[in-house]
Amino acid sequence: MDERELEQRLRTAVEHAAPDPLDRILASCGPQRAEVIPFSPPRKKRRWAPLAAAAALALVICGGAFGISSWRGANTVDSVVMLDVNPSLSMEVSAQERVLSVTPFNQDAETILGDMDLTGTDLDVAVNALIGSMLQNGYLSDLQNAILVSVENQDAARSAQLQQHLTDTINSVFQGGSLDGAVLSQTVTESADLNALAQQYGISVGKAALIQEVIAQDSTLTFEALAPLSVNEIALITESRHLASQSVTQTGTASTKAYITAEEAKNAALTHAGVSESSVAQMEIEFDSEDGLMVYEVEFYAGGAEYDYDINARTGEVVKFSREGGSGSATGGGATSSGSSGTYIGEAAATAAALADAGISEGDTTYLRCWVEHDDGRAECYEVEFLAGSTEYQYEIDLYTGAILQSERETHGASGGNTSSGNASGSSSMIGEAAARSAALAHAGVSESSASRIQVELDRDDGQTLYEVEFHVGRTEYSYEIDAYTGAILKAEQEIDD
Repeated sequence: MDERELEQRLRTAVEHAAPDPLDRILASCGPQRAEVIPFSPPRKKRRWAPLAAAAALALVICGGAFGISSWRGANTVDSVVMLDVNPSLSMEVSAQERVLSVTPFNQDAETILGDMDLTGTDLDVAVNALIGSMLQNGYLSDLQNAILVSVENQDAARSAQLQQHLTDTINSVFQGGSLDGAVLSQTVTESADLNALAQQYGISVGKAALIQEVIAQDSTLTFEALAPLSVNEIALITESRHLASQSVTQTGTASTKAYITAEEAKNAALTHAGVSESSVAQMEIEFDSEDGLMVYEVEFYAGGAEYDYDINARTGEVVKFSREGGSGSATGGGATSSGSSGTYIGEAAATAAALADAGISEGDTTYLRCWVEHDDGRAECYEVEFLAGSTEYQYEIDLYTGAILQSERETHGASGGNTSSGNASGSSSMIGEAAARSAALAHAGVSESSASRIQVELDRDDGQTLYEVEFHVGRTEYSYEIDAYTGAILKAEQEIDD
């Protein structure tokens, strides 16, 4: 007997043992008023129901974790992007290339940002807005066309990818604005030394890294001299000195349109030295900076002497010069020789001739200046000016013979024209160039790190000894006249430099 037969016999036995009482129960009930609705037997419990609930809970947990992860990804700094022209700023960027924050490092950068709030903006949109503002405010132009892009990310591949992407983006903006621009780009790794330099000079870590690499290749350059310069000016210096960089990639060429040519700088130096080009044995011309001013550094050998000149790269004026060897040596504003025909006598000899004619010793002067006066590019004579007591002296000295061509003297009030009571005898000391520079910057409300092309020069005007101070902040040029004894502001002007 198998299991099926056993099951059938048991069912039959149960039915016989327990007769169906349904008919008897119905008979005891009253007449049936409605249809009897049979109940369906209960369904069997599904074994997978708990599993489904567990799976649903897992989905909720995973979804929450994914949401938290996505939120963190959108609000965590993944990269730091730095832009430097002269405006210097950095942007913290998420992995989704959304800008989380923007930090300006100097006043020029604050000008660029204006009232723009770039937080939450797509990185490409932010870069377009910033480049557009630089173009509009004149920081990027045909005269200054270079920008530095620096990317910091722990993933080297990601840094390189973002660096290339930003370079392409900026080049597209340049093309749209019809600007033949130059983009320098690099990846950087932040360090304590770079951070300290960036904070000290008010620049980005990226610009600090660029300058550090440049001076590592040329020990004659200094961080202090390069930091105030624009990226365009730094690029011109590195290009003229043929400095090769392994970490900085460059597209385009830095503009030289704001400056005279190297040929013109050479001619200015040769003319000032009274040397013909045919007599020059060796010559080297490079871009350099002098107190924030771009100059051509011209070095050459002629007649057994070595000449060094700094020529103002914008105007062609002689900023500084020296000569060693040959028939004499000199420094300052004129060339030197022994006085033989065809060669300048030199600044020292011209000054001595003027002082001797006036009967004044150099120690009795409170102001003394000598330079070569030019007319239509030709050297005319030495101009010598000095102040002794309350008398101002002006001389024109022959370049070759030392003869006095013209002289004037004018006696002013007891103070020598200045209002300082301490200068009555001319014995009170002047405040100095550093104090004059500080006074001008303070009056303008500008920090020295924000200013560029700072020039300070002692001068005489209407019998008064003063310092002329000039500097630039962005496109704005500031000009000051500072009392040489009191530090008082005599004149202050500012204008937009075209």
